[in-house]
Amino acid sequence: MIKSPKFWVGFSVSLLFLLLFFFPLPGTPLKKPLDFHEVGRFLSTANYLYVIPAIGSYFVAVGFRTLRWQFLLKPLRPVPARRLFPVIIVGYMANNLLPLRLGELVRVYYLGKKEPVSKSSALATVVVERVFDGLTLLFFVFMLAFTLPVVGLVQGLGESAGIPWILLATVTVVPFFVATGLLMLLSQAPGPALKLMNLLIARLPAGPRLKVSRVVELFIDGLRVLRSPRRILWVFAISLFVWLFEAFKYFLIGISFDLQSSFIGWGEMAGAILLITATSNLATSLPSSQGGVGPFEFFAAATLVLLGVGRSLASAYVVALHVALLVPVTILGLVILWSENLSLPQLARQRTVSSNHEFQTTSIPVKREDSP
Repeated sequence: MIKSPKFWVGFSVSLLFLLLFFFPLPGTPLKKPLDFHEVGRFLSTANYLYVIPAIGSYFVAVGFRTLRWQFLLKPLRPVPARRLFPVIIVGYMANNLLPLRLGELVRVYYLGKKEPVSKSSALATVVVERVFDGLTLLFFVFMLAFTLPVVGLVQGLGESAGIPWILLATVTVVPFFVATGLLMLLSQAPGPALKLMNLLIARLPAGPRLKVSRVVELFIDGLRVLRSPRRILWVFAISLFVWLFEAFKYFLIGISFDLQSSFIGWGEMAGAILLITATSNLATSLPSSQGGVGPFEFFAAATLVLLGVGRSLASAYVVALHVALLVPVTILGLVILWSENLSLPQLARQRTVSSNHEFQTTSIPVKREDSP
């Protein structure tokens, strides 16, 4: 893995944001290097009893993720939620241990290993998930703009990262809307997309041309859920529950660190927590190392500091929060693989072989289902 360019891209991005987290640029909102003694004091005095229900809230969010994926897969093949839940856990475990969110590919391979579902079509449903996650988080930011200084916050985040704030806002928002438009176009009008693709690959030899054509067709087939406005609303509604329960984990761990004392009332704290949930998770869409380490810490801490929380308290909270997000699901994912006599290196190696094998497949069991 260390020889892979993907590893070094992710490592470089993570290292950059970790350096900004520990040693911020002069004159930026984070102001000064991290005081490790103060951070250690906050970590040692926190009330970690709240972490237990916080982890429970996270797994409720994973349950809603399972229901959402089940809904997205239903036009391809109905899969019981109890069989999808461990697949999602393994995927998130892999994301925490592999760079550049390669866990999404591992999840698709693992699903294909357990269920007769086209991996290319399943990958399309995962792309839809990621786009709706981004849109949901941007929806939170939009709604919070009526009560919190969101524009000033984006400006401050841009200063902290040494990036013009307009550029930061653009690279955060535009990709999700572009991806939404492309996915809707592919789902509603697959014919022109396939014709364009055939023109682009017309000069390829017959074998590779047929393989690419087959993969694109299967991928578009995985977008059929987007052909119904009612289904789109259902996916968005489930996504809201996913992120509200995940944000509740952030909220409970905030109570562990007495974060509420930095805000005027519980309502203001709840709004701040939703905003932290949005900024920290939108940041992990950047290419980074395992578990989004670096961008998550930097943007979450900077958001809190810009909202008036002390630098050391914000940093201690963010470190504890990220550990609580990464460790439980990673351990559970490894246990699931161990119980099936599998390992993450096996899945990471075999997903490429599996994808190549699918290109050769001409008969994939797919159940057509038009009702939501």
